[in-house]
Amino acid sequence: MASQDLPDTTSLTIMGVFLIVFGIIAIATPAVAGTAVVMVIGGILLIAGVAQIVSGLRSDGWSSKLPPLILGAITSLCGLGLLGEPWIGMKFIALLLAIFFTVGGIWKVIASFSYRPASGWLALLLSGILTLVLGVLIWRQWPLSGLWAVGVLVGVDLLTTGISIVAVASTVRRLKSLAGSIGNQ
Repeated sequence: MASQDLPDTTSLTIMGVFLIVFGIIAIATPAVAGTAVVMVIGGILLIAGVAQIVSGLRSDGWSSKLPPLILGAITSLCGLGLLGEPWIGMKFIALLLAIFFTVGGIWKVIASFSYRPASGWLALLLSGILTLVLGVLIWRQWPLSGLWAVGVLVGVDLLTTGISIVAVASTVRRLKSLAGSIGNQ
């Protein structure tokens, strides 16, 4: 691969640093970050619902109008509900996360034993235990976990993604330097 085919490391680094900063902010203020996530979801649902209603109104005949009108009204109401009461949305998302992590953790623990002769099975077991603990932690603190779970998890994702992007930029920078030194020989 020629060095000119590699991505610009400055923009990658800047994007990574921004994600790291936003991740730290989200972790430090999880209720604000969780509210923002719920508000975005509510806005998307509202826009999608209005689009379905408009589509239904443009359709010919009631058999074509009714389904998108009903679905659009329900979707719009859900969006308005989330926008009006983001705390309810955060509680619901926290409940879904508790179920997701608990079931996923149990599955990973069980699956890890089927890989037991292979190297790395302990990593899957540890991941399963940590996932299960997170699910139980969110469940035991529910509905209050809605205040922190969404924001912290979004923050951790932003933080780890940012760190990964900075690492990729560093690797690309080294590859460009190596390609340049090879080209000069």
